[in-house]
Amino acid sequence: MEVSEFTSLNYYHRDLSWLLFNRRVIHEANDPSNPLLEQLRFLAIASSNLDEFFMVRVPSIQSLARLQPKAKDARTGWTQEEVLFKLYEINLNNTRLQYQYFNQIIEDLAQHQQFVKSVDELSETQLQEVDRFFYELLLPAVTPIGLDAYHAFPKLAEKKVHIFVQVRQENRIERAVIPLPPLFSRLHQLADEQTYLLVEELITKHLPELFVGWEIDHSFCFRITYDKDLEFREDTDEKLFTQMEEYIVERSKGLPSRLEISGTWSKEIEESVLILADLLQLKARDLYWVPGPLDLTFLFPFVDTLAKEFPGLVFPRFTGNTYKEKGPQLFQAIEKNDLLFHHPYDSFEVVLNFLEAAAEDPNTIAIKQTLYRMAPHSRVVKALKKAAAKGKQVTVLVELKARFDEENNLHWVQELEEAGCYVSYGLHQLKTHSKALLVVKKEGRQVKQYAHFGTGNYNEKTSSIYTDISLFTAKKEYVEDITAFFNYLSGYREVPHYQKIAVSPNGIQHKLLEKIEDTMTHYQQTKQGAICFKMNSLTDKVVINKLYEASQVGVPIHLIVRGACCLKPGIPHLSEAIEVTSIVGRFLEHSRIYAFYTSEEDAEVWISSADIMTRNMLHRIEIATPVEKGPALDKLLTVLDAFKKDRKKAYLLTESGHFRRFTEDNSFSSQDYFMTNSQPQSEMILPFQTLDNPNLLSKIRKIWQSH
Repeated sequence: MEVSEFTSLNYYHRDLSWLLFNRRVIHEANDPSNPLLEQLRFLAIASSNLDEFFMVRVPSIQSLARLQPKAKDARTGWTQEEVLFKLYEINLNNTRLQYQYFNQIIEDLAQHQQFVKSVDELSETQLQEVDRFFYELLLPAVTPIGLDAYHAFPKLAEKKVHIFVQVRQENRIERAVIPLPPLFSRLHQLADEQTYLLVEELITKHLPELFVGWEIDHSFCFRITYDKDLEFREDTDEKLFTQMEEYIVERSKGLPSRLEISGTWSKEIEESVLILADLLQLKARDLYWVPGPLDLTFLFPFVDTLAKEFPGLVFPRFTGNTYKEKGPQLFQAIEKNDLLFHHPYDSFEVVLNFLEAAAEDPNTIAIKQTLYRMAPHSRVVKALKKAAAKGKQVTVLVELKARFDEENNLHWVQELEEAGCYVSYGLHQLKTHSKALLVVKKEGRQVKQYAHFGTGNYNEKTSSIYTDISLFTAKKEYVEDITAFFNYLSGYREVPHYQKIAVSPNGIQHKLLEKIEDTMTHYQQTKQGAICFKMNSLTDKVVINKLYEASQVGVPIHLIVRGACCLKPGIPHLSEAIEVTSIVGRFLEHSRIYAFYTSEEDAEVWISSADIMTRNMLHRIEIATPVEKGPALDKLLTVLDAFKKDRKKAYLLTESGHFRRFTEDNSFSSQDYFMTNSQPQSEMILPFQTLDNPNLLSKIRKIWQSH
């Protein structure tokens, strides 16, 4: 068994595995099948992803390293300090690759007469123009802050670029920081509308005007990421809404977790960097030298601006298939057959229409729905408010603890409550991550119920870029299950006994283990059967071990895991029958599908809001829903088959922990296939080694010099 920088024992480390996912995102910036501006957008996405990683995942490892320095990770046998150093090495390699691609794309943009230049590259006329901009607009907004005994060390803004300056006056040395003015764009567009200049370069050019009478020793740009994953402790004696308001304020006091420095390491500025790191209480392994401009998320507005002028340099506009039945006809169609939709290839409009039609229908007597992350100007919330205004009973379970959406959700809660909706926040210490919607109608003396189960949020904005599955059904067992589910969450009752669905905590894990066991038994008896799972992350050790058991009896297992994967394929006598692939493309692969085949054609398939992660299995309210035989299941199996065949956008996970492209000549892309088949007439688609040297700084310095 190979032991690599990514893994030890029989498991990959979750966070190192995630960094390899972010590397796959970075690689999309080097894929010629992606338009030029979309390549830039992938670099911005990777930067945004990494920011959240250092706001959420890394701080918990740093905390464990401080509190339990000798404790070892259960999956890999490494100490947390060893994990942090491995993480550091991998991320430095990712960053080097990211900026290599960035520089190449900026060069390529010059062929389209679009230039991102440094100050040294500007013409005399352009220099005069940007100097006027500095003196007239920037200078009044720029404030140097001294770092000495007479100035309190400032709370430096998170994720914002600052300039560190060391100045000298005879034998006196002082230091200061300059925050970039927040209301100015990072990229200043010159009058020719073709040339752009980073604002920090312009400020750096004019440092002598900001420190009159002082000699500039050196300067560099830096950026800080803070811990935003402070533990939220619920108090059952205080309203959760009030607790969450207080938590949002408290979270702003998190400790720094990362310091990024723009430029190449040099002995001249190392002392200043280490002084800054000491002030921030960061170690050398928390410092990242970035070979280019910091925070590539500034590329998001840059790409959007250029896309208007160069529409051929972005993906062509894509609109998914719109389901033909609307309003009452949609509900009639659901009564006849379960309906399954694959977003965004099938437009999310069908879900919005389902809810909006229910809100308008005078026969609707109740609507019940879970909400986790919602779009700005949410049509979902608007429909729920309208339903309440029309006298319908509207019950909404809003998850206030949805990370980084807490403030947004507090806003929606107030709106929903003011509109007359009954709002619940779920259960104590558990996040409600399930995606479910129930509509109840009364037609004469007959009550009819219609349910929607999804793998993604009720968010019309993200639904256009995330792939997800929707299932509509009016079948008795399903609507009875979801009725019991909502009553359990909104009131007081024992955990329901569900007829069809499985609900976490515990329920989905138990169901997956049961179905894997059944598939193993069937395979041993018939030599037929297989398992195929598609998800965002696979980290739950209990389910992983059960998959190892299934592999040992020969069950073929194909796992499609977009992000972190702790399961290690290809281990002799343990996981030889398991193949792990990862698809990264134009759309974010977000759907969760769990299939258990009894033959090549027949399978029991579940869709779920839950990834196979311990948090989802044991610490969240999640739903998994089986899709019964019929057109809906046929479509879902076809969707899953396309994912399994992908070789253009898929990567194969090797035993060493590396992901590699497939080598065979196969241009099949599942996402391209789905887009091609999403036409109005096709509403149903057919066919890293730990060093012993304790001197971390010397190790880090070597890495700096090598990069």
